[in-house]
Amino acid sequence: MRSDWLGKFRREQRMLARVRRAARRLEQAEKERVWALASARANGVSVRKAAEAAGLSPTRVHQLTKDTSGEVLEAVLAELRAAGWPAPEDPGGSGDEELAGRADVAGRLVDEVGWICQCAQWIDHLERESHPPVVNLRPEADFPDRHPVVVDLPRVAVVLRRIAYDIDDLAHARSIDDLDQARIRDGPRAERRRRLAEPDLAFAEFYARTGTPSQSIRQGADAWTAYQAERHHRGETDENPYTAYNPFHQGRP
Repeated sequence: MRSDWLGKFRREQRMLARVRRAARRLEQAEKERVWALASARANGVSVRKAAEAAGLSPTRVHQLTKDTSGEVLEAVLAELRAAGWPAPEDPGGSGDEELAGRADVAGRLVDEVGWICQCAQWIDHLERESHPPVVNLRPEADFPDRHPVVVDLPRVAVVLRRIAYDIDDLAHARSIDDLDQARIRDGPRAERRRRLAEPDLAFAEFYARTGTPSQSIRQGADAWTAYQAERHHRGETDENPYTAYNPFHQGRP
């Protein structure tokens, strides 16, 4: 019947449109990959590191980037911009930009896509390598100060839960001002810890983890100083741990 034929034709056209759209996206993604690899090489990134980041062999990276001049890169980037492709156009930028917040909900959702991809990379690493990945608890702006923490499956799970809660909040918000769970914390350090689902360090947790003795007032004071030093290292406070308030010093002669 004509109606059956017409329905089949329309379904086929929708399927073909989906295939063309996917092919177009693949083409743009491949162009962005070449652009990103060539840009990395032009800025002194080694072939080995670029290949590892792209999931390619060093030989393949050489093949993709050997004929990419500055003019070619600019032309590829212009094409990506014209197509509305979200190419990272500022390799000299900072990963801390998202920690200051975005102007709209869409920008925040793009950030969360990046975090989901990061979680996928961590899982791939845990599956493939004999050692776990490490992530810096502090923002890039604190360099050279760092606080590396090991990424295991429990941490990946809590980060994914944080992402899910944030996306749910973002999905119900009409503007950034409406956010609750996903609201940006005060300062990039606090927001970096929130994105990594890392709670602020409590003295009881630090004491239980380190087994720092505190049977006497002196030992308690030393334990508190060690706790404050750890918080300073994590970026939770700028106070000098040796001059900051110490409750164990109260009442001492």
